[in-house]
Amino acid sequence: MLDLERILSRKEKKANASVSLSREIIRAADAVAGKAGRSALVERAIRRYLRTVIRRARNQHDLQAINANAEQTNRESDALLDLQAWPQ
Repeated sequence: MLDLERILSRKEKKANASVSLSREIIRAADAVAGKAGRSALVERAIRRYLRTVIRRARNQHDLQAINANAEQTNRESDALLDLQAWPQ
């Protein structure tokens, strides 16, 4: 995912790409795009999607790290809670 983040952080010259879309998507995109145009709308949408992919991958990685250390973390927090318990 770092490669994807690095690619998205660059500001490079635009290049042409040919993409086939259904007619209703094209009409809807044109209706929403306004002065910025269809290409700008598609680029923004793809950038947003790719940021979502990166965020999900990062969250998955974090969750795996948390789960890998959960047993030890739980033992430590249980020990701390025992120290904080109200004396009987």
